[in-house]
Amino acid sequence: MTPAGGHWPIIAGMAAITYALRAVPMIAPWGRIDARIEQRLRYLPPALFAALIVPSLLAPAGTLQGGVRLWAGFFGMAVGWRTRSIPVTILAGLGTFALLRWLGA
Repeated sequence: MTPAGGHWPIIAGMAAITYALRAVPMIAPWGRIDARIEQRLRYLPPALFAALIVPSLLAPAGTLQGGVRLWAGFFGMAVGWRTRSIPVTILAGLGTFALLRWLGA
């Protein structure tokens, strides 16, 4: 566990690394990214989104569970597969979650 004052250097370091990763490609004299790499980078946002969401759907309390979150996630996944739009996917999943919670499922 980190002491209370020890969080700020970690946050500042993470911010500097994030900024450097975004800034270096813009200022470096490399030219254009290879087409194969660029094609693979298109899959990065959906992969990161899935990596952030799936653990909270399957095991919100640290153990494998089903329930409202999982059904809302399945519906959001189906909408995302059909529409290919992340904002629409998020709204569909959140709306389904709210509706199922309101219905008492």
